[in-house]
Amino acid sequence: MGYTSSSLSSFDETLRVLEWDRVLDALAQQAQSAPGARHCRALPLESTIEAATARLAETGEMLRLRAGTDPFPPVQITDLSEVFARAAKGGVLDAHELRNVAAFVRVTEDVVRYGHRHRAEASTLAAVAGALPSLQTLAELRAEIEWVVDADGTIKDSASPELRRLTQQVHDLKLAMRRRLEAILHSHRYADLLQERYFAQREGRYVVPIKTESRSVIPGIVHDVSASGATVFLEPRELVDLNNGIKVGELSVEREVRRILHELTGHIAAHADRLREAQDILVRLDVIQAKAALAVLLQASPVPLNNRGRVRLLRARHPLLALARPDVVANDVNLDEATRVMVISGANTGGKTVTLKLVGLFALMARAGLPLPCDEGSEMALFPSIYADIGDAQDLAKDLSSFSSHVTCMIGLLDAVASGDGSARTDACRWLVLLDEPMTSTDPAEGAALAQALLERLASLHVKAIVTTHYTALKVMAQATPGFANASVEFDVARLAPTYRLIAGIPGGSSAIEIAGRLGMEETLLSAARERLRSDDMALERLIGDLQAAQRRVADDLQRVETLRGELEAATREAALIAERAREAEWTERRSAKKKISEEAQRARAAIQAVMDELKQQRTIERAKAAKARIAAIEADTASGEPVPSGPPLDSLEVGDLVEVSSLGTQGVLLERPAGRSRVRIRVGHAEMSVPVGGLLGVPRQPGGRPAVAGTALPSPRPVWGLGGAEEPETVVDVRGRAAEDALASVVAQLDRAALAGAPLLRIIHGHGTGRLRAILRDYLKGSPYVAAFRAGERAEGGDGVTIVELRV
Repeated sequence: MGYTSSSLSSFDETLRVLEWDRVLDALAQQAQSAPGARHCRALPLESTIEAATARLAETGEMLRLRAGTDPFPPVQITDLSEVFARAAKGGVLDAHELRNVAAFVRVTEDVVRYGHRHRAEASTLAAVAGALPSLQTLAELRAEIEWVVDADGTIKDSASPELRRLTQQVHDLKLAMRRRLEAILHSHRYADLLQERYFAQREGRYVVPIKTESRSVIPGIVHDVSASGATVFLEPRELVDLNNGIKVGELSVEREVRRILHELTGHIAAHADRLREAQDILVRLDVIQAKAALAVLLQASPVPLNNRGRVRLLRARHPLLALARPDVVANDVNLDEATRVMVISGANTGGKTVTLKLVGLFALMARAGLPLPCDEGSEMALFPSIYADIGDAQDLAKDLSSFSSHVTCMIGLLDAVASGDGSARTDACRWLVLLDEPMTSTDPAEGAALAQALLERLASLHVKAIVTTHYTALKVMAQATPGFANASVEFDVARLAPTYRLIAGIPGGSSAIEIAGRLGMEETLLSAARERLRSDDMALERLIGDLQAAQRRVADDLQRVETLRGELEAATREAALIAERAREAEWTERRSAKKKISEEAQRARAAIQAVMDELKQQRTIERAKAAKARIAAIEADTASGEPVPSGPPLDSLEVGDLVEVSSLGTQGVLLERPAGRSRVRIRVGHAEMSVPVGGLLGVPRQPGGRPAVAGTALPSPRPVWGLGGAEEPETVVDVRGRAAEDALASVVAQLDRAALAGAPLLRIIHGHGTGRLRAILRDYLKGSPYVAAFRAGERAEGGDGVTIVELRV
């Protein structure tokens, strides 16, 4: 840390006064393994910006993975360091230890697979997991263990053929023993000798409970006596051979089990070094996931780091307070490169010390790779050396007063900074110094003078310092000296309560007399105290109070502005959403109306065809007039349906606007203004055509005055190839590559025009493709009233990719 003076408060003392151990305890509670929690409590602090940034990057990746659909797998492992070490030294692991090794290997496999899946979006963590053993090695080792050891930590009978044989042999002997014991318990010979009808085991041998007075009746070996002395546990002589056989068999089983365990431990010993490394990696990953979990609790995020002493903390929350309750007051803390010393003043219990500890903890968290509980846009400096002098520094062991102890610490601090490698006087800002009420517990005038000199020296050594004070001289110095800045904590005298708000740029008053009055001190004493205050001190206190009140009003106004701006943005978004929904509803209604009209048109076509057929049979003027009247009636009846929602008036349309041609069921782009014209030219797809103005509908413009075009919520123009004027119907329609519904609509429209113009044939080009479009079109032609017959095209006409339609004439 650069502490060279024995009188300087140690770095451990700095960590203690900042309560760093409480942050580490909170971190350890998020760990998923015992070794992970242990490492959290001994979290290392990086001293270079490169290393600290790398730690933050790891935590940031873990946070992103945690928020995804495939979070990092649990790292729930036990500490197997001693197990691996004993295996490497030739010791034999028991079955439970082998089961723990198998569980460890299974977790390692999960992490390796996860690293492979997420190496693209989490390259740093994937690189960490990439140092684990290969999946093949892990799978082979786990399979060997699980072949021998069951999930409950017992050796499987199938671990080896010999173990299976020996286990079966012992099992058979025990069955024989049970049969013999059942015979004894139910025999007349033992009826009066047994204390109770049951058998037991003593020292691994089967025995029966015999009355003490009858033990000489049955020859055998006594293995135990009951607590009352009324029962002896006797191994009858007739059971000795069976018991011996069972004992020998069990010893053989134990021998085979030891052989298997020794062999399996040897396999683990061959991988012991890699397994120890794997455990270290898993513990490291557990610590990283604990950092991410703590960040979620604190609503924290990684912030950029710099080594120039630039601190920009937006809505920063004290981490320990944030863990204790959700309603922590957030404050902005800003110290740019030019600001060396910040002087925080204000009433007691107003939060000055909380601000000191907040900045100190943020500096430690940045070095540890922990995200900071502050808002986006924040930035934190990396300080390799941190010193905090907070609280009473009285040293009774050295018979030093509080003042003497503080002075001794300051001397040590200055020596440590000045005797560094020179980096303290370069652009890199290495030291963060946090001083709570420096140079107090002595004459105020002398103490203030010493504090001024101390802060000037610290500023000249390129140290970043934050101090709290009640000295007026320090407040004036901070206001007038380049590189210094004032700040204050707000105190609501009316409520006799701190607000814990930090106000930058304004010193704070102590409000001691007002607080004493609120606490109940006599008014006569308060008046006497005010009379003894110098007039300039009173004026300064009033000025400070006025400045704080003005600052409070500005802050409240800014908060209201931000609230109103948020409400306005929300209202704007809602209005845009409502407008978009209205446009969608209008066009949904329009499509529905068009569908109804299309159905009416189908019926009209059939009626018109019937009239045409009648005209063909009786070509008289009277009949023609009657037919004309019927067609007019059909048209009127069709037009009497539900009106289609209208777009912009035709007179307002300009060149480039989108229009719909109702007679064609398609959309096109205007090439001429329709005002004052009976016909206009439009572009449909890649073709131009002349259409009557009366058959056009304006398409609504998009917001901003732009015409709706393809790709918007409106239907895109449907090009109709080869359409000429109504007097010269085209006998070819090309629908290749179009959707079935769109192609069918074009074919139906062309049939209408061709039939009304008396064309004999229509050639439909639909292409081969999958054959679905061809089938749909031909299926429709079968029922069309205009079609007399149709066929596939000849080879010269396009083959089966073309349909030739013969129209009724």
